[in-house]
Amino acid sequence: MSCPRRNILPNGGFQKGLSPWKGRGVRLVANPVRKGDTSLAMKAGSLAYQNISGPFRSNCAYYLYFRVFNNRRTPRPPQLFATVAYLDKNKRLLRSTPVLVEVPSPRDPQFASYFTIVPPPPAATKYLSVIFSVRRGWILVDYVSVTAHNVG
Repeated sequence: MSCPRRNILPNGGFQKGLSPWKGRGVRLVANPVRKGDTSLAMKAGSLAYQNISGPFRSNCAYYLYFRVFNNRRTPRPPQLFATVAYLDKNKRLLRSTPVLVEVPSPRDPQFASYFTIVPPPPAATKYLSVIFSVRRGWILVDYVSVTAHNVG
């Protein structure tokens, strides 16, 4: 059976406010590139996450796409952990796929695109969690999506 390549993550562009995203140390700000749009501002120690309930297909890999904006020139670039976690019915961790991003400062202000491929979920998966945490610096996160793709 084919995997649907549609975004299963609600409000990944933050156009409808923060909900259903949760976290600490985050706020919505005007998107510096697209007029009338908003982005999620995060600083060191910030955390943003969203849990999506299944079902999830065990024959599909899930791709996490997101964009990050950094317009501050600092000696050490901001660091962001983007993680996808599979959780059981009690929201206990089954497996996680973290990716560490060091966000460069481009010459022209723009969002940099990133993605990671998450292996298929274990059979007991009832929730998929998307988590962003900033270890260092200040950034904007936007254009977040999770899509299922065929394996192989």
